[in-house]
Amino acid sequence: MRPGIIKIRASFFWPKIRVVFGIIKRYYIFMLLEMHCHTSKYSRCSQVGAASLVRQVKKKELQGVIITEHHYLWEEDEIKALRVEAELDENFLIIAGQEVETDIGHVLVFGANRTIEEEINLKDLRAFFPDAGLVWAHPFRNGNIPDESKLLNPILDAIEIFSMNQTPKENYLGLKAWHKYKFTASSGSDAHTEGMAGAYPTQFDHPVVTMQDIVTEIKKSRCRPFFKEIPKSGTNIIVTEITIGTKGDDEARNRIILKNITDDKKWLAAKSSSDINAFLCKNGFGEGEYRVPDIIYVNDKEKLIIETGQRGKNLFDLLTHVDKTIGLNYFRLAAQWLARFHNKNIKHGDIEGAIKKERKRFDSYHKSFTKTKSPYLKQIDPVINFVRDKEEEIYAKLRGSFVLNHGDYHPKNIIIGQDRQQDITTLFVSVIDFGNAILFPRSFDVGYFLSQFESQFYAYPEISKYCIESAFIDTYIKESDVIPPDFRTQVSLFKIRANLSIAAYLIKVGKGQSPEMKALISRCIS
Repeated sequence: MRPGIIKIRASFFWPKIRVVFGIIKRYYIFMLLEMHCHTSKYSRCSQVGAASLVRQVKKKELQGVIITEHHYLWEEDEIKALRVEAELDENFLIIAGQEVETDIGHVLVFGANRTIEEEINLKDLRAFFPDAGLVWAHPFRNGNIPDESKLLNPILDAIEIFSMNQTPKENYLGLKAWHKYKFTASSGSDAHTEGMAGAYPTQFDHPVVTMQDIVTEIKKSRCRPFFKEIPKSGTNIIVTEITIGTKGDDEARNRIILKNITDDKKWLAAKSSSDINAFLCKNGFGEGEYRVPDIIYVNDKEKLIIETGQRGKNLFDLLTHVDKTIGLNYFRLAAQWLARFHNKNIKHGDIEGAIKKERKRFDSYHKSFTKTKSPYLKQIDPVINFVRDKEEEIYAKLRGSFVLNHGDYHPKNIIIGQDRQQDITTLFVSVIDFGNAILFPRSFDVGYFLSQFESQFYAYPEISKYCIESAFIDTYIKESDVIPPDFRTQVSLFKIRANLSIAAYLIKVGKGQSPEMKALISRCIS
């Protein structure tokens, strides 16, 4: 039979099947390996058996595993027996290295020809095993920040920057150091339980079959952590989404969001937002159906916030693609989340400051129309004055009932997702960006959402036919613990107030006479 190649596309790698004289062999354009894990057979700290561990790595869609026991190197016959016990064929790579204690901490040793039984100085380790691959394991653990000289130590062949034995903050510091110093990097789960195995794989650019192949690839810098890093720039902010590892059967991947803020005023708002997130996480919104992202790390000097990533899409994107029955359910979920948030009755904030800022907004709205000589000025001036007067009445009578509002509650700040794609019971709604949070009547967020919803879906009139205002309000009221008698009237008022804000924005971006603006003015005066 003549040799041939058949390409098959998979989720994270492209395996090929090579047919040689009737024998099928699989190899890969690149390979994903678990490079750091321990079994209960030879590592007393581990809680997972060897067969369970390697099977879990296989489920994570990796192509191999390097078992790295503490000061023990598996024998070849033990690996063969493990392959049989785990029922894995020769296409899945199982190989052994070891993790040893040194004067700089733990080091992964790949390619030593014997077990290293005792702690050893790094220089001696290299002298005894000159051809081995030496990788510094979890060097950022416990708050350590190695300097340039340690990370670029010529004795070391690579640095493990991602590890389950490091916090998300420490993994971020490892990533930052890698980008800065450009050393060879790897990742490994440091698995001691079944669930950890395969979570942080290392990508090898070329197929590896033997330990010598692995060592060569490490020394040639042809490996790196397997992850996605997607930066998105906005006004005064750079948001970077980092996703580590493969989905596998359990679909679990580690996600973090980095927010770098470049403006001092925006930084203060972002910090306030993160404080609210942290409070909500500790008070019922940390997990489950209704949640917010957890805050991992805040750095004032760098103006950096790290939070957990959300596996899902925003409500706007979803409603433009899903069936109307599903869409209406998502729409109602957004109302339920909001009511549960308001039910917390959070009083943290400056009421007088919020009122002062609100009063200034009306002057700003008027200026937007007068400065541009808007044709809608005569129509909108009475509306501005009406809303301003009604808000003053609320300040006088109801300020004692004010609660913390999100302040910018709209479909693009609402994330709908599922922890497991095939399990509808893991559906959740999560809300982001509390930077505009204010103490105000709870009706403010409701009216604001309904106004923003109409505006954002202006080009999708079919969605507004089933995601109707009454469905949102009724769902909110049903979920709420306290509703004032004139709640619906307040909602209508704050909906007009939000329309004024959107109108000012349209003028700012040069759409002051657009069809969208005309429709908005009509909604304001109707």
